Amino acid sequence: MSTTARADLDDLPGPAPGSAPASGPAEGHAGRTARRVFLAAAPVLAGVWAVVGAAADPAVGQDGRPLLEAYAANPDALQWKSVGLHFAYACWIVPALLIAPLVRSRGVWLANVAGFLGWLGLASLPGLVFVDFYDSAIGQAVGVDAALEVQAVMEGMWGIPVFALPGIVGFVVALPLAVVAAWRAGLVRWWAPAAAVAAFAMFPISGVAAWGMALATVFMTVLAVALWRATATTG
Repeated sequence: MSTTARADLDDLPGPAPGSAPASGPAEGHAGRTARRVFLAAAPVLAGVWAVVGAAADPAVGQDGRPLLEAYAANPDALQWKSVGLHFAYACWIVPALLIAPLVRSRGVWLANVAGFLGWLGLASLPGLVFVDFYDSAIGQAVGVDAALEVQAVMEGMWGIPVFALPGIVGFVVALPLAVVAAWRAGLVRWWAPAAAVAAFAMFPISGVAAWGMALATVFMTVLAVALWRATATTG
């Protein structure tokens, strides 16, 4: 670089030597607080959205033709159900991604695996509920028999389980594993992973009924308190 060009660069305005960027500390604190709030709020929001979805579901505990008939006959309720579960799944999985960077000692590899599984789950599971709209629309447009035929054809496509299985694994495993990693790192107490497991258990126990999702919300609130405390110094 020539002497003239270097002199021109030296004349450019910039911070004084040893000075901090304007509003840097305050902005950094506000950003960390926002991240902390979102991490603690996500589990509670997951439970609330799950209650919305379960309460609106017109076919709780049903399958096959009865389910498709209910979806076709109740499109408004079906949409609330699917939108609710979509956001419930997303808010349920995302804490695993946010917890992973906080674990920096014991449990770090568990946190890495949990973050990876969380990414898999978040990439596919929330979007899978979109098939509900197709089931309802096909049933309304051309009848439930046609919707059953479409389902039968889809069951023979090998790509569907390849698409869906990682999302299900991520949903089941990512959050509890991430909280176990946080426990091993000393960030949370034992009751935090226990709350995460208990919350998920409400899905199979209740058959995704509203009462089960309400209990899941209670357990996820307990987890939220643990995460809020854990990030008091690390967030």
